[in-house]
Amino acid sequence: MKADVTIIGAGLGGLVLAGMLHRQGVKIAVYEAEASADARTQGGLLDLHEHSGQRALHDLGLYEAFLALVRPGEDAKRVVDCQGTVLLDRPGDLATARPEVDRGELRRMLLDALPPDVVRWGHKVASVRKTGCSRHAVAFGNGSAVETMLLVGADGAWSRARTALAAYEKELFARSCPVAHLSASNLARFFGPDAPMSVVDLFANG
Repeated sequence: MKADVTIIGAGLGGLVLAGMLHRQGVKIAVYEAEASADARTQGGLLDLHEHSGQRALHDLGLYEAFLALVRPGEDAKRVVDCQGTVLLDRPGDLATARPEVDRGELRRMLLDALPPDVVRWGHKVASVRKTGCSRHAVAFGNGSAVETMLLVGADGAWSRARTALAAYEKELFARSCPVAHLSASNLARFFGPDAPMSVVDLFANG
């Protein structure tokens, strides 16, 4: 083993990095706040680009497994206003170079490619401090702690690890997305089995 690396966060980014390091023989541990891989749903679909996500999966030897998870045509979009008038109707591209995949299924594929003891579930970071000699000590909310040579913060937008590792100010911003509520029958009429996206005309009344 070449080094000890601690990755905070078992999301897609943390797991891809863990997979790459594991293939190179690096001793790694991934600490995740969630209690298990199935503690919550992992969101909807995402598309993987050729020059980034797909390239990483090629390097991990998981590209063929990824292709088995792809959902052709899932990039279709239909947008309606609050009256149900279709504003945009774009069919899915079955030949797209950026295929859609379910986040949860992609995460499971990445987890299955790692030894079962790599991810330590139920470890929410409480604090991070430098201990000297380029090492860091990480304390977790469950009372445990670890000291590591290399610490990677892959634990999302509010990462405690990245805050401790990098001196920068978080740039906060707010974004809103108004959504019209339609009945189940209208949802089926306008959207079929796919997830809907609806907008309200904010400028109708000036």
